[in-house]
Amino acid sequence: MARELARAVGGSLVVLDDVTRVYRVATAQGQIDVAALQGKDILEDLERRDFTVNAIAAPVEAAGTGARLGAAIDPRGGLADLKSRTLRACGPEAFRDDPVRLLRAFRIAAQLGLRIAPRTLAAIRRTAPRIRRSAGERVRQELLALLAVEGAGGWVRRMDEARLLTALVPELEKSRDCARVYYGAGGVMRHTLDAVERMDLLLARLPAALPGLAEPVREHLANWAGGHAEALLRLAVLVHDIAKPATARKIDGRLRFFGHDTRGARMAEKELSRLRFSRREIDAVSACVRHHLRPGSLAAADAISRKSIYRFFRDLGEHGVPLLLVCWADYASYLPQARVKAALRGLSKDPGPPGPEREKTVRHLRIVTLLLRAYFTRAEVARPTRLLDGHEIMRELGIPPGPAVGRILARLAEAQAVGRVKDRESALRLIRRFKRR
Repeated sequence: MARELARAVGGSLVVLDDVTRVYRVATAQGQIDVAALQGKDILEDLERRDFTVNAIAAPVEAAGTGARLGAAIDPRGGLADLKSRTLRACGPEAFRDDPVRLLRAFRIAAQLGLRIAPRTLAAIRRTAPRIRRSAGERVRQELLALLAVEGAGGWVRRMDEARLLTALVPELEKSRDCARVYYGAGGVMRHTLDAVERMDLLLARLPAALPGLAEPVREHLANWAGGHAEALLRLAVLVHDIAKPATARKIDGRLRFFGHDTRGARMAEKELSRLRFSRREIDAVSACVRHHLRPGSLAAADAISRKSIYRFFRDLGEHGVPLLLVCWADYASYLPQARVKAALRGLSKDPGPPGPEREKTVRHLRIVTLLLRAYFTRAEVARPTRLLDGHEIMRELGIPPGPAVGRILARLAEAQAVGRVKDRESALRLIRRFKRR
């Protein structure tokens, strides 16, 4: 039947589950899912569904040359739940039968703006550890769909309250009791959840937060990591401090987290690999975790040099812009949400020299904007166009292929970025000097 439907509407057939015979017909207008009846009749099929709003059916009846839907079959009261905007599990066994439904509950509620019924939330909390039994591919699909929803940060917080978040990523549980003296009740976890919500704010108000940069930022994200950009940004924020508990040390009376960036990147890679994220997605998220301290390090200087800007984007490549958005959310979490909203445009001003400690967060946010502006408006500094290629260097200097050519290209690019080289002739003069050394 699914193949016949695909042929009839000119769509393509996708097999979702060959065992239970679930298929998807994809068309230019959208998609239609087709599933074989589970059980002896439609009532038994509906009894096996996950949530009451998904346990509604209607017969298709002939009507002249077309068709119409007959009376709704609603054994679980799904229509009433839809009317009250409530998501309710079909029964106590729903999550035991298929643990990925634990995550699906939050995804459906987030996408449709539903309230999860208290008893369903309680059942999720009781059975949350079962999420680890679900196939990684299915968890990834649900998680990306949830994190792509506008305002997903609030739903991530609700997942944590139901203990589903830390069942899904157990390493985050240790964040709850880490650095309470610094972050207050909830420790690093509190900071992390606040940061995810600041990412929501940034993405929702990009033109106000980054005047003149919103469109180029969106275009860059559209080509980043193969899609799912907003979801991956929220995911990167969620795991950016995952290694703080493992690296926390008191040094001279001060709590420090040396190495939590590099160790966190490795931990993030391990978790995302388990969940069957693609290599490109894993590299994107781990790059944001590994380098999330770099803009803060740049902020310690009185001014950001052309060389610093160039080296930052040279090292980060396509991940430079997303990383800066992650850092914006990270820094903004240290300010109350209301203050961030009120001061959005002011956060894009020139950072000026370092000032009092209480102004550190605002300066860091302005450094992020400065770097983003450099990427999109000062390409000659952030990503200079190559004036000579490797073949020209080998021919000019009479050297064979090898690492030396790469080193010369790197030095030439940096010379362009700092303004020492501006055209092909000055580039040739520079590399000839290399020959004499």
